[in-house]
Amino acid sequence: MDAIVAAGTETVLRLRRRFDAAPERVFAAWTKPDALRLWWCPTGWRPAGIQVDLRAGGSYRLSMIRQSGPPPVTVEGRFLEIEYGRKLVYTWRWDGAFPNMPETRVTVDFIEITDGTEIALRQETLAMPLCTLHLAGWFAACDRLANVVAISADRSLTTEGAS
Repeated sequence: MDAIVAAGTETVLRLRRRFDAAPERVFAAWTKPDALRLWWCPTGWRPAGIQVDLRAGGSYRLSMIRQSGPPPVTVEGRFLEIEYGRKLVYTWRWDGAFPNMPETRVTVDFIEITDGTEIALRQETLAMPLCTLHLAGWFAACDRLANVVAISADRSLTTEGAS
């Protein structure tokens, strides 16, 4: 996996990760609400609402709640660019966490490799303390995603009907 790249007081988070699944399958798991429910939430959290309008200009809203109860935490934004099975570009904004964090931009490339997919994720631009927290979050999320795409026999993890 790549490291954080510093640029003045703000940083660009860069991460590379390999998955034992085809790019279309990883892309679908990243964009389909039923699949997101399986991997998005960290330990101790559960989905409180997952909405995805997968089209340029469409929005997404991923809400989660602690198993111990409210309040919910949500990440939301809009899709800026979509190339099915190949690339996603979207905005990222927290509601209920990181109150002073400005909206960021996330780009995920889904690259076909022998025996699977490599993602190249970039999140721009974060203050260093937030970058460190987000990097840890992305590492853990990718571990959960790897389990979903590798062991799930669910044929619905394709780009067809990914919205």
